Amino acid sequence: MRLLFIHFLYIVNIFTLNSGLSLAKEFKYDVRAYNLKVMEINFNIDDEKNNKITFNAEAVGIVGFFVKVLASSTVEFDSKDKNFWKYEYRYDKPTTNKFRLNKINFSKEKVLSFETDPPRTEDLTKKVPYQKEDYFGVIDPIFAVKKLFLIDKNNFDCNKKIKVFDGNIFYYLVMKKENNQMELDTIFSDYKGKLQKCTLVYEPISGYIPGDPNTPEQFKVDLYFGIVGDNYFPIYATTKGKKGIRLKMYLNMIN
Repeated sequence: MRLLFIHFLYIVNIFTLNSGLSLAKEFKYDVRAYNLKVMEINFNIDDEKNNKITFNAEAVGIVGFFVKVLASSTVEFDSKDKNFWKYEYRYDKPTTNKFRLNKINFSKEKVLSFETDPPRTEDLTKKVPYQKEDYFGVIDPIFAVKKLFLIDKNNFDCNKKIKVFDGNIFYYLVMKKENNQMELDTIFSDYKGKLQKCTLVYEPISGYIPGDPNTPEQFKVDLYFGIVGDNYFPIYATTKGKKGIRLKMYLNMIN
């Protein structure tokens, strides 16, 4: 389950949108494996009023019965110009009383400080060391993918690259446009119609252990964008999870 959350954390954050969707404050998605729902994802967006975005995900169905896992993220800006903000990510596994809490403070795309609770126990000598330049020109995962995936409906351009820090690893999220479409017609989503395809890959920079299965160096997501309001944003996404299991995420509801 941890790898499932690692793989989909980068996908699920993409839907924290507001521009052109100012009336939509809540987004709901289902994640499925073998057509069985294994995760529910909910977003509440109030950054227009309180400069804050929240996200949470929970394992459900058969997976949730055996392994209870919760994940949540918050981005809170100190001002409307969004030059100063704090990021917080928490991962809980109640059945074993285990959790991980990452906190980061940013100023104008620079990491000011960060902390992890409990402290990480990995052998630091095995990690690719942080470099001074890593701390500059970088943002958090939620803010990053929001910048990546809010695309004007009159100019569908998804060729983008953004540098990210999640409290442990510095990495790039790289998105590229694919010249093909798909027709979405499924019982798992109310959205019907043509979708434009892009691919998302993850390129680690530092803070990771080469070859570590928990660092998705070969991570790739196929994203399919549809038009809602004045923007394109992903309606459907798919990637391979642990042991090659195909994971699929569908837009379920917008409020």
